[in-house]
This record gives sequence, C-alpha cells and structure tokens, in this order.
Amino acid sequence: MTVEDTTHQFEEPHHPHDWPREYRAFFDLFNHGDYFEAHEVLEDLWAIEVAPLKNYYKGLIQAAVAICHWERGNVSGAWRLWKTAREYLRPYPTRYEGFDLGGFREGVDRLFIPLRDNIHVSPSIDKSLIPHLHLDATDFVRK
Repeated sequence: MTVEDTTHQFEEPHHPHDWPREYRAFFDLFNHGDYFEAHEVLEDLWAIEVAPLKNYYKGLIQAAVAICHWERGNVSGAWRLWKTAREYLRPYPTRYEGFDLGGFREGVDRLFIPLRDNIHVSPSIDKSLIPHLHLDATDFVRK
C-alpha cells in the first residue's frame, strides 16, 4: 500500500452545505449497519475525487469494508483492511469534513482489539462497539 503524502495543512474542502450526497449517504448507510452499501456509495465519490479527500474517502471505505468482512467471517481480511484504512486516515486531523475522525479511529480500534490479539480465533464482532457516525457542521472552519 502506498499512501500519498497528505501531511500538509488540512483545510475543510467543503462547506457543510456542500457536502456531497454520497458523503452524507455513507454515514446514513453505515449507521444502519449496511457497511457494504456504505462503501459502494462512497466509492463512487472516491473514484472522481482528488487529494486530500481521495485518501480520506478511501480510509472510510476500507473501514466499512473491514467491518463487512468481519461480519461475514473473514477475520484476517477484516484485520488487514482496518490496518490499511487506519494508515489512510492517520494523517487527517481529529475533526475533518464535519466528522469526529479521531473518535472514529479510536472506536474502530477498540472494536478490532479481539482481532489484533488473535485473528486465528475468529471472534464474533461486538456490534455494540461499532461507532455511530455523526456529521456536525457547528465547528466548521476554513483556514
């Protein structure tokens, strides 16, 4: 995996009123437990996006697919995808595009602790640990 350098100063690319439909749909689908469809809808946006949003979207997509894989019993694939998603999301600030990305990373890290400790056991996913995603326009700032 190669993550392009996104360590420059981050600016919120979209005003909250301009968040793409697909971006908003990702959050709705994810919160309804439809991780595969969440990934599909955001993938359409990722395909046409450029940096710095491209890797941000890719990280969210891979996180959703990681959960989907775990639900379907592919724990090694789930663990690999979360590690990759984490790397794509790592350079972004804790709040980005109206989203508590730091809280999301921490929440999904907690969710994946059983896989980190032993992917060969195939533990069941604890759905109560899957973070609820929320977009919040109140702290939007353009630098």
